[in-house]
Parts: sequence; C-alpha cells; structure tokens
Amino acid sequence: MKKLATPAFNVLDLFDACASEMDEVARQPFTASRAQIQLATDAFSAHSATQTWCQLPRARHGHGEDIITGSLSKSHLMNLYDEGVLKSKGRPRDIYDQILVAAHGQCPYCAGIGNARTLDHYLPKAKFPTFSVHPHNLVPSCRDCNTDAGAGFPTSPEFQPIHPYLDKDCFFLERWVHAEVIRCEPVVLRFFAAPPVHWSDIDQQRAKKHFVDCKLTDRFSSQVAGELSPLILQRKSSLAVFSTAEFRAHLRIVANDESLLLNGWKRTMYFALCESDWFCSTDFNGAWLTG
Repeated sequence: MKKLATPAFNVLDLFDACASEMDEVARQPFTASRAQIQLATDAFSAHSATQTWCQLPRARHGHGEDIITGSLSKSHLMNLYDEGVLKSKGRPRDIYDQILVAAHGQCPYCAGIGNARTLDHYLPKAKFPTFSVHPHNLVPSCRDCNTDAGAGFPTSPEFQPIHPYLDKDCFFLERWVHAEVIRCEPVVLRFFAAPPVHWSDIDQQRAKKHFVDCKLTDRFSSQVAGELSPLILQRKSSLAVFSTAEFRAHLRIVANDESLLLNGWKRTMYFALCESDWFCSTDFNGAWLTG
C-alpha cells in the first residue's frame, strides 16, 4: 500500500550485530552457521525477485529443537530476535530503531491509517526462523496490522500480502483502491479493491486479499467523516457559488495531489467524489436527499 525504501543494511548486518554481543560460547553456533545463513538470504533474494516467498522452506509448528540451518535450531533463531534484538541496548537495537523510524510513523500495510510502532516479520519468524533478523523481512507496522497478520503465511502466491519493500511497482504506482458515494444522511463512502484488469490474476487476488486482511473497508471509512463534513459545510456556504464543473475541479485538486498516497483513503475518497455526478451537482441545501 505504501512503498518503503529497502533498509540500508547488509542482509547479515543484524545477524552479525546480535552475535557480537554474545559471550564466546553462545556465539559459537552462530559463527559456525554464518555461511548457511548467507545461502538462505540468497534464496530469500531469489524468491523476492519472483514474489514467491511462500515457496521458501518452513519450520514445523512448535519443535524449537529442530535444526533449521547449520547447527542452529529454531529456538536459536527465534531467540536471536526476541533476546538479541528487542532486549539489546547496543547495535542490534540501533538497527531496529533505524528501520522503524524510516517509515516516518506511517504503517505501509494500511496506507498510514495506523502508526508504525513496531516491526512486523513479513515472513513470520515461527514459520521462517532463518529470516528472524533479516532486515528485508522486518517491516514497520502498526499494532493492528501486525496482530492481524498472525503467525501464519499463505502457501499460494495469490494470497501473499503486499511486501512494502520488495513487491511489484504496480501495487504502489497504479490505482486499485476505489470508493463509491452512498447518497444518505450523513453521506458515506464504501471503499473496495478493484485492481486493473490488465494485472495478472495472481496480482489481482493478492491486492484484494491484502485489502480484506488489513480490514481497509472499515478502517478507510472511519477516516471519512472528519474530512467530508467540513467539505459539505463549505459547499453549502463559501463554495455555493461554484458550478458543478467548478466544484468537481476543486475536488480533483486533492484527488490529483501526488503528495498523498495513490491508494490511500484520502485520494480515493476525492476520486470518488469527483466521479459522483450527484455529489458534484448538489448544494446540500434543502431536500438534497430527494431532490
């Protein structure tokens, strides 16, 4: 929904930073397994190029004792994040904070509706522990999106959530979130996903699934009242002199504002208002519901 720049860290920077803070005995299996971790990050990169992260090998549910790569168990790798990053007061925590701050407080999954206050594992660490501290797998997220994602991950490409760092440009540069104006009191908008028909079936399904999983119909709708009510008051007063065409042009200024997210709630709302002949032609004085 919102494109983020890929973190400016080497894929093993966080792994090495965590290992450097361990005592010699604890560090040994991580040092011995570093080459295998590097191979795993190469596989991550290969699947990122084709957006097929769902095909990467998974760990079994539970079974912390299972050896995942090299001599590292599932518990080793999950604790590397839980203990080595979150509880660090040194370099690992500094890297964590830099990745988080880069989102400027806006959760990319929900197009900035929520505040990004934590890092989400795009590939859940319980299923993909090898990537528990891979910088490209750590995405700034609001608590709602992080919680809704859960510990699972789809096994089919068409159900994968949109990756804010590594996904196709079409999800960020083409319009696929739309809304319709509902003529009622008060006026409401219904948001929905309608990807372009020239997209592949997989990309269309992914966009629709992402929209549902992040509960964007309700979350986008919740933002409307604070913007729409003052706009209608303006239309009844200072903007009453505008013709239908002039009012439509006034709305289109915001709809075309490239400083706003293309598929965010605000631009989508203004696109819908522009496209509604009824909304553009109504002065909202008198019996505007039946007139």
